[in-house]
Amino acid sequence: MSFFVTVAGKYVNEKRLDIIANNLANAQTAGFKASRPVFEMISTAQDETGGSGLLKNSYVNLSDTYIDFSDASIVESGAKLDMAILGPGFFSVMTPEGVQYTRNGQFMLDKSSRLVTMGGDPVMGKGGEITINVTDGKEILIESDGSIYLGKDLVDTIKVVEFKDMKGLKPVSKSNFTYTGTDAGETPKVYTVRQGSYETSNVNVVLEMVDLIATMRAFECYTKIDQMFSDINSKLTELAKF
Repeated sequence: MSFFVTVAGKYVNEKRLDIIANNLANAQTAGFKASRPVFEMISTAQDETGGSGLLKNSYVNLSDTYIDFSDASIVESGAKLDMAILGPGFFSVMTPEGVQYTRNGQFMLDKSSRLVTMGGDPVMGKGGEITINVTDGKEILIESDGSIYLGKDLVDTIKVVEFKDMKGLKPVSKSNFTYTGTDAGETPKVYTVRQGSYETSNVNVVLEMVDLIATMRAFECYTKIDQMFSDINSKLTELAKF
């Protein structure tokens, strides 16, 4: 094992630890989607003497990360403005940076009676920002297609959007994404909006902890080997002085 390979091993496992730590930190964040590492095998030399074509000094590199968009559990909160999407799609929210997308359906009304996220960003309906002027005796009802009623009056319909290129969704906050793909997005053909519920994080804490332990051990192993190479180099340097 070369010195370069050990340095690469430390780097990869350090990055893995960062990913795992971020996932665990957001295990209770509604709508959070876990990140996963993408590895590739790289070789610095090839076995030419044996004629086997086997790679020498090969090492694993962390080439990229991707978002795991698998569904998470649904929590029944009972809050009238909380919503969960069953099936594909994202809620559209207007932020100071532009339109973003989220699976976090914990919503509320602001002082202007607008439907907003917990961070105060307006939730978009098919008609734009949604304003619900609540009056006494009128109940808020949200149908399975996202239609919002105040009593018997239709207020608007929640804008749910899905994208063909999921890789075009880039995280910009704990549960928000921007879309960098070319398609404009469209309403899913099959989905359900459930009132009084919200989607939790899809982080599996047990699996993340198992991966954390394995990654820490690997990092420690590469660190020890790195130190060994450093000690050998120091001794060779001392010997060269004589």
